[in-house]
Amino acid sequence: MTMSAKISFDKYCATGNDFVVLDNRTNSFDPSDTKLWQKVCDRRFGIGADGVLFFNNSNKFDFEMVYLNADGGEVGMCGNGARALTTFAQKIQFDKVNFTFKTRDGVYTSSLLKNGEVKLEMVQLFDIEKVDVSDLYENKHSYFMNTGVPHSVFFVESAEAVNIKEAGAKVRYDERFEGGCNANFVEVLGEGSLKVRTYERGVEDETLACGTGAVACAFAYRKFYKEVSKVSVEVPGGLLNILFEDDKVYLCGKAAKIFSGVISIEE
Repeated sequence: MTMSAKISFDKYCATGNDFVVLDNRTNSFDPSDTKLWQKVCDRRFGIGADGVLFFNNSNKFDFEMVYLNADGGEVGMCGNGARALTTFAQKIQFDKVNFTFKTRDGVYTSSLLKNGEVKLEMVQLFDIEKVDVSDLYENKHSYFMNTGVPHSVFFVESAEAVNIKEAGAKVRYDERFEGGCNANFVEVLGEGSLKVRTYERGVEDETLACGTGAVACAFAYRKFYKEVSKVSVEVPGGLLNILFEDDKVYLCGKAAKIFSGVISIEE
């Protein structure tokens, strides 16, 4: 007998990254049901999304965020997902604009700004490691770091010219990046201005934006080009701003609810 899972959901978008958001305060959903969440994220046979966000209760913080990529695998952090879930949290806890929440990667803080953007304080920025991957992409080296999830950053003359599906997959699966990594291709447009395209691990394709990737690219730019207090990152889905204030780093950008719905998926 075929069973059907009935799921009430909200769809959110954060600078082109799209997510299925689930209110899981009653533990109605099991994040470990990998096949189910793969179906939910399927753009032809499901809702379609880059990933799934679970809004869980927390005894110590405003909420707990659990994030799954489109392949159903859990990862420690998603910057744009965190911004989307902050917007969702404000609709539940409507008197709040500042939030502290737990992820597998650590504890984060976020704020809803008056201009409609969400400001997320990043944590756990590791030192940049220069990796020789000249055999992977046009005799270039990569800057590798962890901004919640692992990222490899390549500076290129033209981001548009990159065959990102091919080049990104080579980097993502290369054994030098243990566990795989996200691949970012960065074009410097001007002082403090970047154009970035990202191949995301777990989505296995280019996404319209990647928050942790934008932070990684901005971090690399400041270290090897110019130490500015703000880096604007143009991505296919819009604009992200990375702010460097004292010893803190913030990811800022738009996030909004797109629609709500109910879906029944055969298991």
